[in-house]
Amino acid sequence: MRILFLTPRFPYPPDRGDTLRSWNMLRALAGRHEVWLACVDRDAPGPEHEKAARELSREVAVFTRSSSAALLRGAAGAVRGQSVTEGYFNDERLAATVVAWSRTRPFDVVLAYSSGLAEVGLRARARHRVLDLCDVDSFKWSLYARRALPPLRWLYRLEARRVAALEARLCPQYDRCLVVNERERRKLRRRSPAAAAAARVLPTLVDLRELRGELLATLPDEPVLGMVGSMFYPPNVRAANWFGAHVWPRIRAAIPAARWLIVGARPAASVRRWARDPQVVVTGHVDDVRPYLAAMRVFVNPVQGDIGVQSKLLVAMGAGRACVVSPAAAAGIEHDDPPPFVIAGCPEAFAEAVVRLLRDGAAARALAARARAQIERDYDLESAATRLDAWLVPAGRRAVQRRDVEAVAVASAPAEFIPVP
Repeated sequence: MRILFLTPRFPYPPDRGDTLRSWNMLRALAGRHEVWLACVDRDAPGPEHEKAARELSREVAVFTRSSSAALLRGAAGAVRGQSVTEGYFNDERLAATVVAWSRTRPFDVVLAYSSGLAEVGLRARARHRVLDLCDVDSFKWSLYARRALPPLRWLYRLEARRVAALEARLCPQYDRCLVVNERERRKLRRRSPAAAAAARVLPTLVDLRELRGELLATLPDEPVLGMVGSMFYPPNVRAANWFGAHVWPRIRAAIPAARWLIVGARPAASVRRWARDPQVVVTGHVDDVRPYLAAMRVFVNPVQGDIGVQSKLLVAMGAGRACVVSPAAAAGIEHDDPPPFVIAGCPEAFAEAVVRLLRDGAAARALAARARAQIERDYDLESAATRLDAWLVPAGRRAVQRRDVEAVAVASAPAEFIPVP
């Protein structure tokens, strides 16, 4: 099929949760179809990053605009009664390009990633349209509003209402909407039953081929725990600071030799301060997260709030780490019973679970094996092609196998790269 894929950020390198999802979707699609990739971003991709995307795509178009220019567009949209989201992602160059691409021959499918690009997706000529909401953005704005102080609280509430109206208006114009898990589908149903009627769940997928080998074969003996994520993202910042204030002191008291790794780009000042403890490492951006995952016996994810899915947790599980997570993080992942991680809500329970796994190698290995098995069964990229086709292929149409997924993935993704969600 001819597929137009619209993304709100250039998908490579997949160093955030949204780009991890869009990059793996592109890799899965390119193995079976012809893909035209179009996106907007703050910066132009580097030559090696653009090359990786072009190897998977018939055409690639990236339109850059500064953050200030995008915010001005968003503010102008808000003055006109739109959401800031609509104005922020509105780019006439992008819209003109997708119209031109589809002028002589319509696309079989338009796949638009996020509500911000839903309007652009309607501009292209296509037989079938799919909107990947991933998370329900209007709900996230409501969550931000509850935690913010005036005047941001009022602005976030207004954005939540307007994005909810955007979702209710645009989702029914797509043949199918995708969300990352059942929790997000329930949110969409509460916001807009009409929008939820076409919603289906497509989880964020993990490429297990990048998480194999001796490096990640066994858990280390050293008492090392860690977390991974964009350390400027407010939920991750709050999670790190909560852990540092309430859980880490208990672990240090029980195991003085324990070390804590905080791995992720652009750590906020409040996160960097934890490195004053000589047993804590705050890395900032790293090109390859695998050595840090390999050093961890226990991966922790104490994020709070009813938000999407924690891609970083999926990667850690795929890497075979023993994980301790908050109830909020656990609720974003469909899992077996017993869970493939320890769920702990209060500081005492969280610390107790981490200490037990740092001390008990057999328990840590058993939990790590359950985590890896869960990802192999439900979240592995190698099954992505058939999962995606189930939602992309219109009734009565068969997909044509063009190239082998694994051959494309291996050729296009450097073996030394692993995403930092």
